Amino acid sequence: MEVRRGRPPKEKKGLFAKDLRLLMYGFGDVVNPAPDTVNVLEEMVIDYITDMCLKAAQSADNKVKVKVDDFKFILRHDTKKLARVEELLYMSEDIKRARQSFDVNEVERPLKKNDVEDS
Repeated sequence: MEVRRGRPPKEKKGLFAKDLRLLMYGFGDVVNPAPDTVNVLEEMVIDYITDMCLKAAQSADNKVKVKVDDFKFILRHDTKKLARVEELLYMSEDIKRARQSFDVNEVERPLKKNDVEDS
């Protein structure tokens, strides 16, 4: 028996199909896996994401807006997933800091005659 929660499912078949095929190949499947297999795996991924979002929304302090901490809270018992979330958040901040410190004007300014002679 299927349990329905939240909004009715939208027909977005193939949303993750390309990525799932590549992941399946990376984990040892054939280059072109059976479409049925990809569809079942995609359905499982969408169900998992939906379930995680619903749990995060239920545990949220503000029921209107879900925050990153809400996802951390529901993953607190799964240490591997929580560690991966922490790692991805750190890398995201690291990339953001690197972009801010990178001066685009420095790269785009044309070389002057004095700059070439100094080199």
